[in-house]
Amino acid sequence: MLKTLVAMFALVTLSPVCAQQTGASYARMVVIVPRQGQAEAFEKGYERHLQWHRGAHDPWTWYGWTFVLGNRINRFMDGTFGHAAADFDAADNNVNVTPYADFVSHGIYQRMDAMGTGDPLPDASPFLSVTTYHIRPGQEAAFEQAVARERGAAPRQTWYRLQAGGEAPQYVLMRAVASFGAAATLGTPYTLSGLVDRVDNELLRYRPNLSYRP
Repeated sequence: MLKTLVAMFALVTLSPVCAQQTGASYARMVVIVPRQGQAEAFEKGYERHLQWHRGAHDPWTWYGWTFVLGNRINRFMDGTFGHAAADFDAADNNVNVTPYADFVSHGIYQRMDAMGTGDPLPDASPFLSVTTYHIRPGQEAAFEQAVARERGAAPRQTWYRLQAGGEAPQYVLMRAVASFGAAATLGTPYTLSGLVDRVDNELLRYRPNLSYRP
């Protein structure tokens, strides 16, 4: 199982054409838990892994966050966004990351532009609010239409729909947060009775040293 997750986690492209082009809407997100007593070693190893990306002139941006509120507190999430589905390909983590951490989830998502407002997230904001909606099977279209109707003049927000790699149907709402305290005022929009089974609210802190921007 771990070998399979490692192979999936190590997706990277070295294509000379940047995949983050107009219309590319797919993302890959991975959640990692450092092993007990290995948090510092994990971070150092992950920094070496990002150096590998830099040395390979990887054109993709890779964001890194730590969960600071929610059920996955202290876990790490990385993600790369704005790609075509066919762009995901091979490479490096065995040496620098896997000795110090376990890969607990991996998902491929599609950005749902009709549901969002403003420029797509994520970005390098200090915090990222991640609200995961578990939808009743068969209610996906109704949920998407309801959010599109109700978003109105909502502040900047971006939605992703899980395509593969987890419990479905599932949607993820991302909102940029300026401070830890500001997260307390966000609340949970779009509860949508009859369409939603469960909602998980989490807050992630952006880790500049564990992120890569070409």
